[in-house]
Amino acid sequence: MLKKIKIHLTLSVLIILVSSCANDEGNYNYNKINEINVTGIEESYTAYTGDKLKITPNLNATLDDNTDPDRYTYEWVAINPIKLVADSKFVIGTNKDFDAELKLPPAKYNVYYFVKDKVTGITWKHVPFTLNVVSSTYEGWMIIGDANGKPRLDMISILPGVSTTRIITDVLDIAGSALKLTGKAVDVECFDQPIFSPLVYGIYVTTTENGTARLDPESFGWTQSQNLAYETLGGSLPTNFGVDFMKSTGSGENLIYSKGDIYYFFRALQIKYGLPQNKLETETKTFYAAPFIAENGSSLGTPVFYDQTARRFVRYTTSKGSCSPMPPVTGSDNTLDWNNTNSDLIYMTTSAFNQNENFAVLKNLTTGKFNLLRFNRSLVQVYYKEILNAPDFDKATKFAVSPDSGYLFYAVGSKLYEYDNGTQTAKLMLDKGAEEITYINFNPRAANKSKYLIVGSYGTTGKLELYQVPPVNGNLILLNKYEGLCKIVDVAYRER
Repeated sequence: MLKKIKIHLTLSVLIILVSSCANDEGNYNYNKINEINVTGIEESYTAYTGDKLKITPNLNATLDDNTDPDRYTYEWVAINPIKLVADSKFVIGTNKDFDAELKLPPAKYNVYYFVKDKVTGITWKHVPFTLNVVSSTYEGWMIIGDANGKPRLDMISILPGVSTTRIITDVLDIAGSALKLTGKAVDVECFDQPIFSPLVYGIYVTTTENGTARLDPESFGWTQSQNLAYETLGGSLPTNFGVDFMKSTGSGENLIYSKGDIYYFFRALQIKYGLPQNKLETETKTFYAAPFIAENGSSLGTPVFYDQTARRFVRYTTSKGSCSPMPPVTGSDNTLDWNNTNSDLIYMTTSAFNQNENFAVLKNLTTGKFNLLRFNRSLVQVYYKEILNAPDFDKATKFAVSPDSGYLFYAVGSKLYEYDNGTQTAKLMLDKGAEEITYINFNPRAANKSKYLIVGSYGTTGKLELYQVPPVNGNLILLNKYEGLCKIVDVAYRER
């Protein structure tokens, strides 16, 4: 009985509603509103990160007398469909036209264009178009330096299938990276298998205030947990820990130097950066290491450090994590006593010259003379002589060793000299006039460019030049010149 009553009541309500609607027909006034039909936007666009993209839509409003230039607000929103919702949305513009550099990580985005009519309060959405953002940082020279009193990371980008290189100033800003450099530029490094993870490539950037930060090798993205301090054993270093420089002899093996201490990483043996390695196995305290490392093959050879306080060379055993004295050598006119040099170390490096010889420049404390020492991977001294006929050598600030000829290059202000230790004479190779030479080096990880002399100079802006070094003291041959850069402090090569 209750069921029937409910049915009757429901039918009565429906009849009343239908009757009311019929009686009310025609009592409403329908007014047209301003509608917007956007044209002028293509279905898809492709551009490199950092490129300027311009899109000029036509609004085609139906009821607008165009007397109010501020009637609309605009928003361009890029959505990365493969990202999580919280990380997928990027507002890339708020003007009617899009006319800006793309600061988006490489990806294929769906872009929405919204126009809000402030008079009606209605927001109109255009059909989304595809924006394919292609990496402009695929391969090339990474350059850290200072510009307008601030550190900056620039890049000379080499793109596959593109003959013209691209100079990207402030590449972190162009890439939309969260890393904002502060302080002063210190170091940039690129090498394989930098940490214990699936990551196969590392790009490290160091400033005095940021410490050493590792960038995502594809997007140049960064979070705090990518700082070098988080790659240490048990978090043994402060979160803003920074290196002065890094040395990497092969995949997953690195030596880093910071303020007199040296740390070691070896992926194959699961050795992480931890305690300082600049300590003799027979001593309890670490020594202050000079700011040079002859990596000398690392685990395949014997890295060499220099005890700045005791003025002695020491050999480092990677498996033990400590140092020991060098093999005894009696000092003479042609040999150096490793363990009592009576000298300051001015420069030291491992070169590819003559099957990876090591070069060291020392200044004798008694005579004030400069000497060049060369020794091989077996720690046998093959050359030790005074540096002669080298103008202003005492004022030299930058050094580099040619992997082909073994020439020692040194820079003094605007001048670059090439020292031939065979003839014991130096030749002026470059005089850049009002420009200061701020950087010289050869980069062993620069693919087919490892034998090129890299020269960084600064006048009104930074300049990087690549030179071929001919034999028999021939004049340098300029191969490439890149201008408009920061004041160069350090250079690395981003490989592929």
